[in-house]
Amino acid sequence: METPSATPPPSARQGLSARQILLIVFGSILLVSALVSAAVIGWFQYNFNPAPMQPVVLSEVEKQAFTTKLSALGDPAMAPVFLKFPAHDRASAPAFTTPSAAPVPTVPAGLENKTLILTEREVNAYLASQNLGENIQVSFGEGRVITAIILEVPQDFPILPGQKVRARITFGTGLTPEHKLSLVFNDLHVGGISLPNAWLGDLKGVDLIAENLQRDPALQRFISGIRSLEIHPGGARVILNE
Repeated sequence: METPSATPPPSARQGLSARQILLIVFGSILLVSALVSAAVIGWFQYNFNPAPMQPVVLSEVEKQAFTTKLSALGDPAMAPVFLKFPAHDRASAPAFTTPSAAPVPTVPAGLENKTLILTEREVNAYLASQNLGENIQVSFGEGRVITAIILEVPQDFPILPGQKVRARITFGTGLTPEHKLSLVFNDLHVGGISLPNAWLGDLKGVDLIAENLQRDPALQRFISGIRSLEIHPGGARVILNE
């Protein structure tokens, strides 16, 4: 009787050679370096060589609704207000409080025709109509206005003098405990980095409206016409005085 031939054991799997391991490690390092370099270049190009922003254009229906709102506010009251940034001690800035989750306000009876809702799109379209849409755009948070801006750094600034940069400025806005309109400079970010208050002339926490109100009669008249102002994500609610 023939003895069945034994099946030869499978050959042991060969491990990676030292040369193959080195090639894999070297290739991984090159790939990671390329990804990091691309991310850094993209971050630098976005923040320090920014392309113009896309201006917001309203549809015809949106334009008609916004025109009605502007007529309620009354031109030239909606003309841009240019604020002077003062050198100011933060400790003397007025108190400003904004509820973390303010409820949608109820419109008082008889004041329906005095209440305006301004959307982000409408505000940005207005900026575009003033030839600012490629360099300034705003968005709303809870009690905050966030302004994205492309600007040229002043020559006397500590870093990047004369460089065009993309920045983000955050303002707190609403009514102070004394029921006065307030616009508080909260922060300035460049490249996602919050700049030190000392570099900004100690502006953080300063109420820019209070600083400019006494010297600007037009601003006084505009503010006196506002009964209340609330900022919520996506829009602002304004109730005008009689």
